[in-house]
Amino acid sequence: MKRIVVIGNSAAGIAAVEAIREKDKTSPILVISREPYMPYRRNQLLDFVEGKIKEKDLYFRSQDFYKNNAIELMLEKEVVELNLNKKKVIFKERDFVEFDELLLTTGSSVKLPLMKGVQKDGVVAFHGLRDAKFLIENLPLAHTVVIVGSDAVSLELARIIAVKKIETKFFGILNEPLEGVDVVSDNSVMEILGDSDAKAVRLSNGKVIGASLVIFSSPSAPNIGFLKDTDVKTNHGIVVDEHFCTNIPFVYAAGDVCEFSGRVRNVDWQSAVQEGQMVGGFLCQI
Repeated sequence: MKRIVVIGNSAAGIAAVEAIREKDKTSPILVISREPYMPYRRNQLLDFVEGKIKEKDLYFRSQDFYKNNAIELMLEKEVVELNLNKKKVIFKERDFVEFDELLLTTGSSVKLPLMKGVQKDGVVAFHGLRDAKFLIENLPLAHTVVIVGSDAVSLELARIIAVKKIETKFFGILNEPLEGVDVVSDNSVMEILGDSDAKAVRLSNGKVIGASLVIFSSPSAPNIGFLKDTDVKTNHGIVVDEHFCTNIPFVYAAGDVCEFSGRVRNVDWQSAVQEGQMVGGFLCQI
């Protein structure tokens, strides 16, 4: 009987363990998440920030799902290292779990830039539920919000915040004007000013703009830092074959953390689910 460990508790990871349990009712399965939440729909976080849905509407599996399928769940456990020779997943606290087969569905996240002041309170790398809840709590207190980004999420955040009648400054490119959004395309944010809290940003031309919240919402990058001292082949993401297997025979990856032959991928929610189902089926055949 093999022990399957899944790092990642969202679309691809959940779909994979469901596919495994359809054919394999007995192999031990452990799912690990660095977040404190039950699995939630990341693709609806903006609706949550806007107020269209409640937090409870984001969750798509409950604790009963894991209990009913004999799946062990570990929340708030950050994986920092893999020992592939001994088949161990090592956590930040230096404790570990062992595995026979490993599936990586760690997704991607927005990284704060290497910029002076980015660790101040009020600076957010928007990607997960924790960030969305922070914005909901703090937007009513904000006088000016600075958004740095270039993707659809950045634009939608700017629109949502401007609708709330909060001064919104967008550092990026808009193809069409957004009502209430002040676009700054000829200068970039170079520094976050303030004591412990963000109070302003300094631009590349030296100008200072007041800001009570600074949001970085792009670009996102695969969460692969814990692989840096392993032999798992990575490029932009984790390189896998048509069976979602890495160059290590017992290590698999699915979702937007992986790539095929260097091909740039844009994995949406449904694609991540489909990949999870596929890799779950492959794991059952081993």
